[in-house]
Amino acid sequence: MLPNKKLVPLFTADARAHRLSIQKILENNSYLASMGGIFPIIQVQRKNKALQLCMAGTTYIGLKRYINHGSVVNTDFFVDIYADAKISDHFLMRLGTGHTSQHLSDDAIVNGGIFTNYARDYHQLFGIYKNNKYRLFVYGGGLFNYNFKVDTIDISNKFLFQFGFEHVPFKLGSNQYIFYAADFKWREELNYRSTQHYQFGYKYQKNGLRALRIAYNYSTGVEERGQFYKQNITFSSIGLYLDF
Repeated sequence: MLPNKKLVPLFTADARAHRLSIQKILENNSYLASMGGIFPIIQVQRKNKALQLCMAGTTYIGLKRYINHGSVVNTDFFVDIYADAKISDHFLMRLGTGHTSQHLSDDAIVNGGIFTNYARDYHQLFGIYKNNKYRLFVYGGGLFNYNFKVDTIDISNKFLFQFGFEHVPFKLGSNQYIFYAADFKWREELNYRSTQHYQFGYKYQKNGLRALRIAYNYSTGVEERGQFYKQNITFSSIGLYLDF
């Protein structure tokens, strides 16, 4: 019960990973923040194989600063249940189910924003390759949105495919590293238009898979936020991340 370590590493550059974070957008006076994490509940192990059940939940918000005040733009909720399996020393699998609802804030509506009802229920399947010797992990898989509604439009039974990696080429000292990572998503409901995130920075990792990161990010492609999901984005940011 309550294992100390997660089997599957956090998908580092995924802009909707379950973590605690704050990012400063460099092109304007805006911030992106999250509060959450992935929490192992129970693990069954036999020799070099293991099965771990995890609960995960995170809230993502967008913040816009003005002179002497600020406002919340959006609030996005994510809840997932994962069954992670260690197949060998290098290969793992993740089977999961989850829900997200993504909302425009009261501040944004008062300022003239138009609210969109955005909600998705999905199942997911991922394969993960992890090599501790070369400090590399790679993941790939997809989500099947079996219940997907935007306003009154039902766009259920659509896929989202996702691929990403993290590589740590340099160790600076005890528990300190330089890393780079990327994450790519392709959305069937938008004719497989992509969302891309690239990340480079410093990582402090003492035990297990928990880590503190300071990183530069570059994001481009389709918006992650459901209230703006057809829009394109391109921005860079500096972020502070705590992976639980």
